Amino acid sequence: MRLPEGYQERIYTPQQARSVEAVWRHEELRAGRSLILPDGRCDVIVRYNADRAVVPRLVVTGPATQPYWVTFEAGDRWTGVRLRPERGGVLWGDALARAKDQVAFEGEAEVLVPELAGLCVAGVSPTDLRQALVRFVEGCALTPEGHRVGETVRRLHITGGRFSVTELAARAGCSTRHLNRMFAGTVGLSVKAYASLVQFHRALRLVCDAGGSLSDAAFEAGYADQAHMTRTMRRFGGFVPSDIPEGLIRPDVSGGLWGNRAA
Repeated sequence: MRLPEGYQERIYTPQQARSVEAVWRHEELRAGRSLILPDGRCDVIVRYNADRAVVPRLVVTGPATQPYWVTFEAGDRWTGVRLRPERGGVLWGDALARAKDQVAFEGEAEVLVPELAGLCVAGVSPTDLRQALVRFVEGCALTPEGHRVGETVRRLHITGGRFSVTELAARAGCSTRHLNRMFAGTVGLSVKAYASLVQFHRALRLVCDAGGSLSDAAFEAGYADQAHMTRTMRRFGGFVPSDIPEGLIRPDVSGGLWGNRAA
């Protein structure tokens, strides 16, 4: 299953960037709507239009655990920066605890990131928008807790989300309670919730790209059985493995393990 023609992203590996996981862009030629899958990340986005007279709008997303639909008009475009999971506090600060499945638009977004308040003016170029977003994200320091959580996040991606919270806490040298507290303060989710999203995206990739049976995909993704995988896809995607929507935007949220799509 191919990505929609209007969507492109560039993945940043850990060696290339400290804060940015991906820079992406999306453009639509006609009015409609797109399904956005939850990925447990925060994004800072500018929504604009092919008509340069239309004033761009700033958007900040919290870590999503539910799918949602975005409605758009012909010519609508987006440029965005997807942060590494442990960077959620860069955008939301102390509000990260309340940011799960939340989206801040325009004025509310500018309150969260006042450094970008003057960015959205008519006529600004997409390149300038994208560069300003990257500069802002890369200019924000990561806390010591964020560094520790980042290591745990990498372990989850390497195993496809199949480490238990107890195992992860032991490897991080702390209690499960402390690990969950660090996750809540940097990612905005519990360890279990984030691991479930990692597992979902891996299963979705296996179903769409691997070419095997659904039962094989469920086994490889670490689910108890195909029914378990089906329930998870319905929860996180609103669809079942046998009926995945065409043109679904599937961003690379593997932690840089799946490759690169040029933006």
